[in-house]
Amino acid sequence: MLRRTMTLLAVALCVFGAPAAMPQMEQTQPTIYTYVSQFQVPRANWAQYAEENEKTVNPILERLMGDGTLISWSNFETIVHTPDGMTHGASWSSTSLAGIVRVLDEIRKGGPRPAQISATKHEDLLMRTVYYRSSTVSGGGGYLRVNCTLTQPGKSEDFVANIKKYLVPTFEDQFKKGNATYYGMDAPYVQTVPGSMRCTVATFPNAEAMNKWAEAVNTRLDKLNAEDKGFQDGLASSTVPNSRRDILARITHYAHK
Repeated sequence: MLRRTMTLLAVALCVFGAPAAMPQMEQTQPTIYTYVSQFQVPRANWAQYAEENEKTVNPILERLMGDGTLISWSNFETIVHTPDGMTHGASWSSTSLAGIVRVLDEIRKGGPRPAQISATKHEDLLMRTVYYRSSTVSGGGGYLRVNCTLTQPGKSEDFVANIKKYLVPTFEDQFKKGNATYYGMDAPYVQTVPGSMRCTVATFPNAEAMNKWAEAVNTRLDKLNAEDKGFQDGLASSTVPNSRRDILARITHYAHK
């Protein structure tokens, strides 16, 4: 069940737009809400799903981003599949719940599409940002990486603080170098998944940039493991053992302000 809930967060799904700059991360940032709609589509219907999305959903998302309702939207396809996981999805982000619901109302006017009806599973998720850093992208693609972990009761803030202290400086360095277009952390707003879940989210403009990010983070982790017990001790005390789950997805359409 845990693996199933974690697959939802390619959203994480997800929080691709944010107007504030991360150097002021410790200052109050506006909350960004992100809605993720995911489907488990049979392989024979993948092309049909993508085509229907481009014709019916994406024009709505583009129009509502243009009028200021949204600050970001995306389509994505899971790369690392699981037997019970989702294969395709769309997400959109807004600074208000009214903006999120307006998109749903617009999309549902057209009713379900054939490829959606063929899906064997469908789930939605509504997330909120904990912190974020983003750049402007228009008509882009790329890759999405999400790492989700369950925190111990009352330890969510400790976990977030640990990541900020030890890893965010590396994230920021990679962001400034252009190897990431977004990084941040999300938490459930509507708790259809455990409320103690925290997800580190990053998006990359291409596979080469994702590789550079991974190398930089791995180098940082190796150094921490060898020289600083604070990071590992912090993780051990604030997280549920063996609860981490990862997502890797291809972003086929991606825009944010």
